[in-house]
Amino acid sequence: MSALEPKDINWQTTSNRQAHHTDNFYSQELILRRNQPFSFLLFLNRSLGDGERVGFIASTGPNPSESARTKAVFPLSSGTSAGGWRAQLLASEDNVLTVSILSPATAPIGWYTLSIQISSGGKDVILELGRFILLFNPWSQEDGVFMSNHAEREEYVQEDAGIIYVGSSNRIGVIGWNFGQFEEDILNICLTILDKSLNFRRDPATDVARRAMELSSLTLLHRVEIWVNSNDDSGVLAGNWSGNYTGGQDPRSWNGSVEILKEWKRTGFRPVQYGQCWVFAGTLNTALRSLGIPSRVITNFNSAHDTDQNLNVDVYYDADGTPMERGSDSV
Repeated sequence: MSALEPKDINWQTTSNRQAHHTDNFYSQELILRRNQPFSFLLFLNRSLGDGERVGFIASTGPNPSESARTKAVFPLSSGTSAGGWRAQLLASEDNVLTVSILSPATAPIGWYTLSIQISSGGKDVILELGRFILLFNPWSQEDGVFMSNHAEREEYVQEDAGIIYVGSSNRIGVIGWNFGQFEEDILNICLTILDKSLNFRRDPATDVARRAMELSSLTLLHRVEIWVNSNDDSGVLAGNWSGNYTGGQDPRSWNGSVEILKEWKRTGFRPVQYGQCWVFAGTLNTALRSLGIPSRVITNFNSAHDTDQNLNVDVYYDADGTPMERGSDSV
């Protein structure tokens, strides 16, 4: 009997993308959301024999490992099971298996490789089947980014254009902004933002693993904001409030994130010159929506400022309640 091996695979990309609310992305790659099943047809060279078993391996990032939760090894079963990655055999006809795979709500987002593990005759053979992208899932109650309100979810995740309020508190203006999170190459660029952080450059494997754990504490959101701001971590945009924009573009001339993100990639990921508050906000909003994190741009015209980076705005009063000239934070 010939060795069991896969001959072909039908990812059912169109139906899976529609079910996962990713069909708006320009890219034709298999783009999925975590904690939601996807199915595919696996064509084998022959039927499974007695004692032969099939399993799968899903891995992401450099040096994937089970301990870091960047690699999952799981069997193909005929029923459902709880916890972790799991694969269920939905149907078997001749040499064709219909398989459904479900990722956990805490799986790290990013590019994944799916491999098949075939156990036959006392030997294990691992063969790569293909790649897919896994995103946050605001449609899943188990996911930390879940948003129950349908109208808000549609706006904060699916809407690709909007307005941003600019100006001052006594002279508020409005500009249109193309978030463009579904446009060509934008998702891949936003995934690249994750891999350009200082933490990733220091320890790539650990940084990828942490992407599954940080959202509940808002740490990931803060880190994405840092990656967009080149002043903090050699990110996407360089800020300039001087009025002199020689060597770059006047921040007031931008009307969307797509041109900025593509310029960042085109120049070898050097900070794009220049941005100001609303430009950072619009670009950050694009990155978050593309990754599946519900977000919107809010403009604050009267802000308190923390200047000593202790996350508190400190104001001092004497015993009589009179403000004291102490500290540099402002209200």
